[in-house]
Amino acid sequence: MQKRKDLTIDEAIRDPMIRLVMKADGVDPKAFERMLRLRAAEQAWSDFLPSFLQDSGSGRSRRLRHFAKPFGEASASW
Repeated sequence: MQKRKDLTIDEAIRDPMIRLVMKADGVDPKAFERMLRLRAAEQAWSDFLPSFLQDSGSGRSRRLRHFAKPFGEASASW
């Protein structure tokens, strides 16, 4: 049987160490879970899209700003 290396979303949001880090960083666990589930759904959906319909990068900064809101001020520079 092949062992998984990555945590599932349910495992990640219940993991005591991750919960401690989120608490120390002031991250809302419910917002973190929503973000993970949304990203997983988007990734699953993009697997079905032809490459010419996938984001060329112009929407990337908007998505980053959207996901940064629950976690406080954050910015990304390219």
